[in-house]
Amino acid sequence: MKTQHILFLLLFFFTSISFAEATTVKENSPSSSKKAVWIPLEGDVDQGMVNYLGRALADASKLKPDVIIFEINTFGGSLDAAFSIVDTILSIKNTKTVALVQKKAISAGSLIALASQELYMLEGTTIGDCAPIVQGTDGTPTIVGEKIQSPLRAKFRNLAQRNHYPELLSAAMVTPELEVLELLHQDSILIIEGKNYAKFSEEEKKFWGTPKVLVQEGELLTMTEKEALELGFSKATVQSKSQLEGLLEITSSEVIESTTSEKISRFIAAISGLLLIIGFGALYLEFKTPGFGLFGIIGIIAIAIVFLGQYASHIGSYLPLILLVIGILLFVVEILIMPGTFLFGVAGIAAMMIALVMTFDISQLPSFLSSGSSFDASPWLYGLFFIFTCAIIALIFPIIVSKYIVPLLPEGYTPMLKADLAEALSPTESIENIHIGSIGIAKTFLRPVGHADFDGQLLDVQTRGEIIEPGEQIEVTLVQDSRLWVQKHTKNS
Repeated sequence: MKTQHILFLLLFFFTSISFAEATTVKENSPSSSKKAVWIPLEGDVDQGMVNYLGRALADASKLKPDVIIFEINTFGGSLDAAFSIVDTILSIKNTKTVALVQKKAISAGSLIALASQELYMLEGTTIGDCAPIVQGTDGTPTIVGEKIQSPLRAKFRNLAQRNHYPELLSAAMVTPELEVLELLHQDSILIIEGKNYAKFSEEEKKFWGTPKVLVQEGELLTMTEKEALELGFSKATVQSKSQLEGLLEITSSEVIESTTSEKISRFIAAISGLLLIIGFGALYLEFKTPGFGLFGIIGIIAIAIVFLGQYASHIGSYLPLILLVIGILLFVVEILIMPGTFLFGVAGIAAMMIALVMTFDISQLPSFLSSGSSFDASPWLYGLFFIFTCAIIALIFPIIVSKYIVPLLPEGYTPMLKADLAEALSPTESIENIHIGSIGIAKTFLRPVGHADFDGQLLDVQTRGEIIEPGEQIEVTLVQDSRLWVQKHTKNS
């Protein structure tokens, strides 16, 4: 009997130990932890946001998160971009999606917020008002017609059905003609369209009592965080991101930020309208001005920035090379088009220096190594070689162009005359007979620096920004510090 008791106690003891070990393993198991990835969706809803979201989700998939949280703060933007973002979020499988309204989710932002499976809002935030708006002929905003409203309304209803949001109220975010009423009888709640309530019999109206107007006809549903919670959109109102992570039982999280190239792309997109105005305006002035000069350069650069901005999010790794090319081109402009201004030359040097700095990774520099350590010098040597190569190009290329290429250009395509280069005199050599009012002939394009003939003397001259073609009569306006300032001569002057 005693033996049986002892065996029973030993069995109980070992079973308890085994259960405790199993319990400990379960509590400390990695499977019990939850990892979240934060993806901020801020600013205008545009193609730049679409590109960023695609890249961010690709990076997120490598981290294998349990939850993806979209941090939304936007007044809206392009409807096409919003649809693309919504479809991208809906394509996420086997991962919980959560939207947190950080400040506002207005217009297209509300559509994006409802694409997530759960919605949370910070205090003082708003969501709703997704009417598609275009600018009328008189400049006033106008809500588009049923042709656009219908697919947008269908999109809202689809999201409401998929993620269990109030369907009728979701449609009220985009339909100004919709009146939504709330009927309450004891514990029963009925949300109904106003036109359907009008069809109720007197007995039904008496049963439900006076309805509460949730959305008036002619208005769009816009909710505070409290209203969104009461109406069944928001799961909870939180004080901070960390509190939300606590509610979702998140143990670790990472944020996928926008890259520099993505930020540049979105910035260019935001100012593209202004750049186009500047670009076409500058080109118009260039057409009205003889020759080719500053306005043409500004116009081409402005329009090129708008065009390249469409691809800026994909060229981050090539940015140093692009800056190097831009720097070289600016040097060419300084030599061939605007000699003597130094503006383009200095800008070219700055662009090339920035390119060199961007290619230099200080982390690749060798440091003191402990005995037995190995160091791979190849990345550092490749980077050093690239820097020296760029520096040589930056120094030698302008010299080669000015000395060997420019003299070969035909007359009229260069600010200097090939035949007269050797004979050209500096104003410091012979200006005794030159005074204010002296008349000469421009021998080259003055943009604004060039050469002019004064009674057989070829001298360096400069305008105050005016571009003068070869063969035009010019007049000296100022002799200062051995420099001749000129303008186009007119008969009345």
